[in-house]
Amino acid sequence: MKTEDVLAEVPEADPRRGRRVTLVLLLITAIIAGLWEFGPSLIGPKDDPTAIDSKPVRTAVASACTQLRSDLAALPAGLNVADRAEAENRAVERLVARVRSVGPDALAHDVPTDRWLDDWELIVATRRQAVRDGRRFATPVANGTPVNIRMFELIRSGLEQCDVPRQLLAPEPGQL
Repeated sequence: MKTEDVLAEVPEADPRRGRRVTLVLLLITAIIAGLWEFGPSLIGPKDDPTAIDSKPVRTAVASACTQLRSDLAALPAGLNVADRAEAENRAVERLVARVRSVGPDALAHDVPTDRWLDDWELIVATRRQAVRDGRRFATPVANGTPVNIRMFELIRSGLEQCDVPRQLLAPEPGQL
């Protein structure tokens, strides 16, 4: 078969088909560019109302929890029981203040953070009342669950250092 015969058998290109292919490629490119630009805000992760998951809040929480553990470890061994209990309580109050310093807007975008901080404050208030009344401390319960369990569920993985230290849940606050 000669080259002329082969060329004679090839149909001529339809210019309308080339424009359609170009339009389809432009449309696909526009869709991909749009998803690249706006997709994360439309289909990206939203705030999980059951977990502390906002990056700035998690960073502040992790830092504050690490500092709390350091503050508790640094308490002098010679403190009397009431003074030790109060020093532990103040260390927790500093944790709460550090996290709240992220600002109300950041905290508002991470739904459970306020409840988590309120649980820390409830532990401190209950410990102080137990010391004042000279009675044993019992971990506060909310909706049938000890608050330290609820608190751990809110922080989820990656913030294990934020589990409530055992010494803060001891029946006799301030005792080693």
